[in-house]
Parts: sequence; C-alpha cells; structure tokens
Amino acid sequence: MAGLPGGVVHEGSREFLVREGLPTTGAFLDFGTLDGGTLRAFPTDGPERLYVLGETDYCTPFAAVGNLVLLDGGTGEVSLGNGGPLRDPLATDLATLAALVREVEAVGEAARHPEARDGRRGPAVVAEVMAEAERRLREIDPGLFRPGAAPAHWGTALLVRALGWGALPGGPDGPAYQVGGELVAELAALTDEDGGEGLVHRFRPEALPATLVHEPTRQLLTEVGLPLGGAMFGVCEEPLVTMAEAYPEYFDGEEERPYQRDFLALGDWPTDLTIALDGTTGRLELPDWYDDGQPEAYLNRDLSALLYALWTYERLRAEWDRWDYGRGRDTWAVFDPQSLLSTVVDRLVEGVDPEAFASPGRSWRLLAEDGHMGGLLG
Repeated sequence: MAGLPGGVVHEGSREFLVREGLPTTGAFLDFGTLDGGTLRAFPTDGPERLYVLGETDYCTPFAAVGNLVLLDGGTGEVSLGNGGPLRDPLATDLATLAALVREVEAVGEAARHPEARDGRRGPAVVAEVMAEAERRLREIDPGLFRPGAAPAHWGTALLVRALGWGALPGGPDGPAYQVGGELVAELAALTDEDGGEGLVHRFRPEALPATLVHEPTRQLLTEVGLPLGGAMFGVCEEPLVTMAEAYPEYFDGEEERPYQRDFLALGDWPTDLTIALDGTTGRLELPDWYDDGQPEAYLNRDLSALLYALWTYERLRAEWDRWDYGRGRDTWAVFDPQSLLSTVVDRLVEGVDPEAFASPGRSWRLLAEDGHMGGLLG
C-alpha cells in the first residue's frame, strides 16, 4: 500500500498494510476505501492519530453509512467509531483483525460444503460450530476477548454466519432441505408465546389425504412434524382438508385462483391468509382472497423451505429481542447489534428460497418491505 501517512508510526501496522493488506470485505466489514491506496485521517481532539480503514456494511437506523473502522496509528489498535469521541475496540492490531475476519467467514463457507462435519446439520451443530469458532477467536486475539469482556461486532457476525449450518439442501428429487426434528423443535420453542419448550404436531399417516402424493411432504408431516402456536405460521388441525372444503365461501366459482380449490389447507399465514399445499408437487401457495392480485401465489418451494426460512427468521428475531430496549447501549458505546441483524435478515431468509423474493408481489418480500410493520424484525 502506497502513501502511508506519517502519523502511522506503529511499525507492525505499516508493515502489514504494505506487505499483506486487508481483504476488500468480510465479516460484515467493508475495507473498500483502502483501494485508493491512502488512509484518510479521522479528526480527533485527543492525542490519538486515527485513520479510517473502512466501515461496517450495516447502518444504524436513519444513517446513510455504516460505523467507521478506525486504526490508531500510534498503538495499532483497531476500533469502531460513529464520528464522535466514543469507540468500541474491534481488534488488537491489523493482523488479528484480518484473522478474525477470516475466521468468521470460514464458518459460513464451510457450511456450504455438504460433506463438512459428516453432513450433520441442525441447532446442535450450530451451537457446536459457534463454540469452536468463539474459542478460536479468543485464541486469535486474547487481548480483545479477555475474561469478562464482550467485544463488539464479532459475536453477532458469527451467529449470522453460523445459521447456514441449520439444514442441508435436498437432492433434485427430494425436499428443498433436509429439515430435522431438532430444528422443528427449536422453532416451536422460539415461537412459544408462553416461553416454554413449544409443541410439535406429527400427523398420523392415516389422517393424511390420498391426494397428498408428494412423498417428501408426507414424510416431513408424519416423521418430523410442524411447530404449533407460532405467530407467523399456525398449523391447521388434522385431518387436512382441501381449500374448497375449509373455505367454501371463497370458492364459489368466481375465485381468482380456482386451481387451488383442491390444494390442502395447511396453516395460517399473516394478513389473514391460509397456506395452500399442492399435494402433487409440495409447493406452497397463498390465495387471492382480496381480489387485488397480492400477494402473488408463490410462497415457498415446499414445506422444508418454509420451515428453514421460519427458523432462520426466528433465530434472528430471538437475537433481536435479546438486545431490545437499548440493551446494546448498556454493553457498547457504538456497536448496535440490532442494526446488523436488521440489515442481514432479508438476505438470509431470501437465501433459503430465492424464488420467494423473486418479485415485489410475493408475500415474503411484502412482509420484508412493509414499512408500517418495520420489516421482518421491526
């Protein structure tokens, strides 16, 4: 890197920037400003000589840009700042910053390889992966992760990357995801409004209608089950009946999506809609009961995609709630975990089933972009 300011007197920092340099992006940090080859000085009234390395790729509400990643040219320490005098430590030096970024990114990258951890996935694996990664982060930068400390940014970033270990994609002739009972059980607990362990309902094979011929869906309903009591998704009682049987008032010969009359009424969905299950393909749709064309019919590829999307959303929602009412400000001076969570929730849920976000009229996108409700985590 050419043109290092004279104020960067920390030899380790100068050597690192010249010989190695930081990645352009990683772990929700953006170091693209370094592509110009110079470090911009950050004004300060104190003795520090601070320089801007980059910024977070998430913003606090109503902010145009993310928080700044700052280098202390005298000590080599890296911190998060928001333009004022307060800062949160981010790394002891540039070498450890780069290593921390690589570790968080490695967690997400490994999840994309089906053979990793012998193909095991689910909430227990997520916890296992996070515990191992947290230990490595402490080893990388023991000065930052000292006993009793809660370093800003890294724990939330790690959680987001670790959610990719929730389920494996299914095969071409199978479900969208290999969703296990442990994931559904945790989803039930996350959505239990009484704070309990949640209830899971497994359907009796004989209670499933003969028209449900999509075998992956039959297996999921009978062997894994569905969570009960959720605000987003409420399960219909068995036996499952057709949409026309459940809602004859909407299927009077003038309905907008008449083919859905033989789909199965699976469960409740926001805006007073019912999820319609195509018993042949496993596809999940929504009806057009308000005659306005919205939401569009497509909801999710199948039940496994819906459950994995809901679990991803609910894990982020639980983390959001943990820091609600300004609790993050009691822990850090600058870092706001909710700003990171609100930035990533849409892309994570979309990543489970991109088709669910493919056009503005699809339900998941409508929920995500509902300004009155504050989006998925608002």
